[in-house]
Amino acid sequence: MSTEAVERRLYNALWWAKVQSAGPLEVDPDTPAVAGLTRAAAPDGSSVWLVPTLPSGAGHGVLDELDAPPVAVEQPNETARILAICVACCWTDRSAPAWPGSTGTLAQVRSVYAGMRGRPEQSSDLTLIIGSLRRLHATHWLLWDDKAAEVRLGPRVITWTAADLTTLRDLCRHLPEPPPPILSSPPATTTPDDELPDPAPAAHAASAEDSDE
Repeated sequence: MSTEAVERRLYNALWWAKVQSAGPLEVDPDTPAVAGLTRAAAPDGSSVWLVPTLPSGAGHGVLDELDAPPVAVEQPNETARILAICVACCWTDRSAPAWPGSTGTLAQVRSVYAGMRGRPEQSSDLTLIIGSLRRLHATHWLLWDDKAAEVRLGPRVITWTAADLTTLRDLCRHLPEPPPPILSSPPATTTPDDELPDPAPAAHAASAEDSDE
């Protein structure tokens, strides 16, 4: 075996060890490809996620070995319900791939959750929703921002097959329609008037001095 082939195998093994230890990894876009790991580019292109390419029909033993459980094991039904709601809120163009999707909000999730349960929101609902969002974030199914109360689909959705997406499209059609998202305000942009002082006052002052003379 050539030196180059050995180095490539060692490189792949190193990244697989990292993924098995920490789950999907967010890395620099210039990171070379790794055999068996799918690349999921961030929406702004600033990074990519390395996600294990799972064998078709992989059972729980394989998923556990890759630190990739189907859903978080704590309260699996509630967690799966929140994942489905976030898919409905974040996968707005369902003719396109699910990744990277768009940004959804906690307000949307709460609205769909209440409609899904067929009752007004209860005080305990928010605790259940936040707990599920955090579990799904920890397992990379979602990217949940606690501070902004905003959510995106996580890099693991890139492993969904065409059959999975067909099922999810059908599921989304049966969920209550989420309200339009109200996202956190973007950073204020600097205008040219903010960067340079208005020359008009100085010009007026100079004109006044000339008139006095």
